[in-house]
Amino acid sequence: MLIRSKVNRFTALVVGLGTLFVIGNVEVLGQSSGNSASSPIRLAQHLKAIGVRFYGSWTCPACKRQLNLFGLSDIDAVPYIECNKPEKYPDQAKLCRNADLRVYPTWEMSDGSRLEGVQSLETLRRWSGLN
Repeated sequence: MLIRSKVNRFTALVVGLGTLFVIGNVEVLGQSSGNSASSPIRLAQHLKAIGVRFYGSWTCPACKRQLNLFGLSDIDAVPYIECNKPEKYPDQAKLCRNADLRVYPTWEMSDGSRLEGVQSLETLRRWSGLN
């Protein structure tokens, strides 16, 4: 009985970790590794350079999924605006209020065009004009 319990826990752990790996890397697995335009880091830099804003909340599971698609450990690499910590980030909270957001995540270009919800990296590339 003790051996079976340990095997079941180990199996559950392996399956769980494998599932998390696949979910977190679905976007990355579909990309060509040789194309520098497909680099999540290059995309994040491009989005910041053209003034795109990614509005989100630390409590939003969809925002976490969106950030995970970039596979970056540094959240500052992405043009992220935190909307749900007004005491810590009052300027960002003000931007969120002024943006009249309907959902998180919301991506917004400087011209006011928007994408709502989790977006694939490919969609963000096309939308932002990165070739």
